[in-house]
Amino acid sequence: MTGLLDLWPWLTGMTTLVLLSAIFSGSEAALFSLDQSSRQKLRAMGAAGSQADRLLNAPDQLLSAILFWNLLINMTYFAIAAIVGDRLGAQTESGASHAMFFTIASLLVIIFFSEMLPKSLAVISPVRIASLVGFPMTLAFQLVRPLLPLVTASNQLAGRLIWPTFEPEEKISLSDIERAIELGTGDAALIRRERAALRGLVEIAETRVTELMQPRTKLWLSSDLSNIDFQRAAHHSHLMVTNNAGDMIVSAIGIKSLRPTQFDQMKLNLEPVVYVPWSAYVSQVLDQLQSADCSVAVIVNEFGELAGAVTKDNILRFVMATREDDEVEIAWSIQEVADGVFRALGSVSVRSLAKKLEIVVEEEGVTTLLGLVQRQNGRFPREGDQAELGAYQLVVKNETEDGWLIEIHHTLDGQGDL
Repeated sequence: MTGLLDLWPWLTGMTTLVLLSAIFSGSEAALFSLDQSSRQKLRAMGAAGSQADRLLNAPDQLLSAILFWNLLINMTYFAIAAIVGDRLGAQTESGASHAMFFTIASLLVIIFFSEMLPKSLAVISPVRIASLVGFPMTLAFQLVRPLLPLVTASNQLAGRLIWPTFEPEEKISLSDIERAIELGTGDAALIRRERAALRGLVEIAETRVTELMQPRTKLWLSSDLSNIDFQRAAHHSHLMVTNNAGDMIVSAIGIKSLRPTQFDQMKLNLEPVVYVPWSAYVSQVLDQLQSADCSVAVIVNEFGELAGAVTKDNILRFVMATREDDEVEIAWSIQEVADGVFRALGSVSVRSLAKKLEIVVEEEGVTTLLGLVQRQNGRFPREGDQAELGAYQLVVKNETEDGWLIEIHHTLDGQGDL
C-alpha cells in the first residue's frame, strides 16, 4: 500500500498524458476525415468551427504539429512507465513480475485509450469533435509552429534515406497536346478532328461515369424476352435484360448489331455486363469493358442499387464528339428564371455555366454540374443536395425525363470563385 502511495504522482502524470494523447489522436482522425460538405457544416458551428476549418488550410503543417505533440507525449509516458516499473521491481522479491505486468498494462492502455478508442469515436462524429478541438489544436499548432520547418525537413530526409521514391512527372496539359497537333499538320479540318479526339481522351480520365451514363429511367429494360416491344429498338442501341424483380441488369443484347433472323432467338444473343460503382472514372470503365470484352457497364450507387448504364459506344462517341458544338448546344439549356436565379440540367458542363455567370472556375476533374454536386457531397446526387460554385449555390431539384434539374442561386456571402 505504501508503495502505491509513493507512486501516485507518477500514475497521475501517466493518466494525464494518456488523456492528452487521446485528444491529439482523436483530433487528427476528426479533422482529416472531413469532406467538403462536412467543412461547410463545421464553418456554420460558430467561432470554434471556423477556427478548426482554418487549420485545415495548411494540412501538412497541422499533421506535423499533431504528430510532434503525440510523439512527445508518448515518449514522456513511456519514460515515466519505465521509472514506475523500475521502482516496482525494487520493492519486493516478486517485483520483477509486477514490473513486467505494469509495463504490458501501460502499453495496452495507451494503445486502446489513446489510439483505438478516440479515433473510433472521432470518425463517428467528426464535425462535432472538430468543433470542440478547434481552439486547443490552434494553441498547440502555434506553440510548435517555429519548429515545423525542422520537423518537415527531418521527415523528408528520413523518408529519402529509408524509403526513397521517384517523383511523378507533371501531367501533359491539353494545351501542350493541341500545340503539338498544330505544329504537326497544316490541315485545319484534321487539326479540329484530332484536337476533339485528344480532348475527349483527356476528359474521360477526369470524368465520372455518372456524368456520361444513361439513367435508369431512360434505359430499355425487360425481364421477359418472350414479350418485347421491338418498336423501341429504333431509339435504343441495347436491350437491358433484368432479373425477375426488375431491379438489376444481368445481361444485355446489342439490338443494333442483330440481323433480322436473330430477333427470333434473343436468348442466344445475350451478352454479359460489368458492374462499376458510380464514383468510377470513364477511363476505368472503358478499361474494364475492354478487359471483359463487354459492351455494357452497369452503374450502381452507394447502396448497390441500379443507377444507370453506359455502353462502349457512348464512351467512344464522347471521345470523338466536337466539344465546341456541344458547348453551344448545352449553353441554351441554362435559363435565367429570376434575378440571380438560373435553372439548368445536371448534364450542363461547369465550364458552360461559368461562362454564362462570368466567373472563374478552378475545380479540377469535374465536367458537369451533377458531377460537382456529387464530389462535394461524396455520394450519388439526390433531391435537395447542395454544392457551392464561387458566389453561387447549386441545389438539386426534381428529376425529369432529360435528367436532374439543378437550380443556381447567387449568394450574398459568396467567398469568391473556386
